[in-house]
Amino acid sequence: MNKEQDFHLYNEKRAEHLFELHSIVRKSAIVFVILCITWSFMVDQLISSWLDNSPLPAGPNNENLSLFAPFDWIQIRWTLVMLLSLVSLMPFLSIMTYNFAKPGLFSRERNWLTVVLILTTTIVPVSILIIWIIGIPALFDISLSHGTPDGVLVRYDASSIFSIGLGVTWILVVWSVTTIILSLSRVFGMVYSGKTRFRNRVLAISSGILILSLPVEYDGLRLLIAFLIAISSEAVSRTAPVKMDLWDPSKNFDSTN
Repeated sequence: MNKEQDFHLYNEKRAEHLFELHSIVRKSAIVFVILCITWSFMVDQLISSWLDNSPLPAGPNNENLSLFAPFDWIQIRWTLVMLLSLVSLMPFLSIMTYNFAKPGLFSRERNWLTVVLILTTTIVPVSILIIWIIGIPALFDISLSHGTPDGVLVRYDASSIFSIGLGVTWILVVWSVTTIILSLSRVFGMVYSGKTRFRNRVLAISSGILILSLPVEYDGLRLLIAFLIAISSEAVSRTAPVKMDLWDPSKNFDSTN
């Protein structure tokens, strides 16, 4: 009878967790749609402002910019909208994720998750601003410094320009989040046999995201970029010191909930 009661209690708990997870997904989807609609009204102004301040010689009315595939431009535009919406959603999603995971975590795991969520919520938006305001214009400056053919009018594919920018943004965001998670795992002592917990899963997820989501301008480089990101994230995270005793869940060092 006890086994039947335990099994029934287990099913109730599992159903409760699934309902909470479904609620988080539903709320996030609703907020994400609202943010997409909001950003869609502002994205054109953001694109125009960025082009006006970029070092590209686009001309007074951007006449040196061309659209060779209008549907690609629509895709880029909505990709930018979704990226902005995802960044705006991160604080709300972080709070809900923490509240969902908190009851099932040890105190050290809760502290680790809190720091990860705070850092990713702050570093990712700042990184995106730095990339678009400083990084990409600097990349264009370096390219233009090598000169252009004399007597040849240079036109730029607007969709490709933004695809390259979005790709660079996505690469650095994935690298930042991966490095933060692995580094903080070491700081909080989540290490076994010299390797960080979740290491293989985190690296596999980040590599898969890059391989599947990078723009077509990065075709042929997807595997190489994913490999370099995994190697560099692992290398940088290994420099983080192990500040706390190695965590062993079987010993329940910090089982207070």
